[in-house]
Amino acid sequence: MEICRDGKSIELTEQELFLAYQEQEHIYDMENVKGDLETHLASGDYDKLREDKFFIEEAAYLLRRYLDKKNMSYEFAIEEAIKDAVGLINFEGV
Repeated sequence: MEICRDGKSIELTEQELFLAYQEQEHIYDMENVKGDLETHLASGDYDKLREDKFFIEEAAYLLRRYLDKKNMSYEFAIEEAIKDAVGLINFEGV
């Protein structure tokens, strides 16, 4: 596949294309987590965690894992991912 970056054409290998896809998927998952935090967290937790990059990345990782490996519905996967990420944060004493 060929992409255009800074006015230059670049040919991506299959591996580079796959890695770019995974990167975009992770960014999308993080945005979904951020968008659903307020729905799935108590207000005090939301205020503490909405800007916590580690928490958001962990919840996004769990979301993708639940969607791909456990075949959960999106609604259930996002709820579980956020809940489980909170458990990891609390377990680590953060």
